[in-house]
Amino acid sequence: MTASSHLSDNLALLAGETSLLERTATALDDQAIREASLCEGWTRAHVLSHIARNADGLGNLVSWATTGTPVAMYVSAHARDADIAAGSARSAQEIITDLTESAARFASAAPGLAGPPERSEVEMRGGRTVLGGQLPTLRLLEVVIHHVDLDAGYTFADADPGFVRRAIAHAVRRMETRDQVPAVSLHGDNGDAWTIGAGTQEVAGTNAGILLWLARGDGTGISSEDALPALPAWG
Repeated sequence: MTASSHLSDNLALLAGETSLLERTATALDDQAIREASLCEGWTRAHVLSHIARNADGLGNLVSWATTGTPVAMYVSAHARDADIAAGSARSAQEIITDLTESAARFASAAPGLAGPPERSEVEMRGGRTVLGGQLPTLRLLEVVIHHVDLDAGYTFADADPGFVRRAIAHAVRRMETRDQVPAVSLHGDNGDAWTIGAGTQEVAGTNAGILLWLARGDGTGISSEDALPALPAWG
């Protein structure tokens, strides 16, 4: 079955971003991998273990979309957290091997989404329903955002510009569903603009800076005449 251009493009982009992530990870030794990440309470080892388990969790949803047989993303929230904690205690080499092998499993299965599975509904952790064709996009979000979280040299400025724009739009859409959202208008690169809520406060910066603020609350890459408002959690 021929994949849609959307699916094919995302799989190609995911392959490239996964390669960059693996390059960063392989440079981490047993000491560096224990250092803090940008995710509160997590070391780089936790982040990399999470990325690996996310590949397998989303792989379960690929199986659901392609076979029609429901498969839970994770056995349970407790099991997911326990797997990440246990995984973080391994050696750097074990963690890196797990990262690359789990990514390869997802990459091998994801092309099977082409055709009707792209339109199949599956259920994420927490009950959110998505289409099969969205799974590579969700994996791409995990790979790029958590690559930045490693705080090991890679930033959103290194990511594909089109992905960064889409990630900002994704964050804006999700924030619009929350009960309390900041009323800001975002002004980024080359005339890119997004509005959250009433859009009364102007916030300007690079697209990479805007995404870092939306994803992690770090406003170093943006500016506003007023104090930056508090943001709802990323999601």
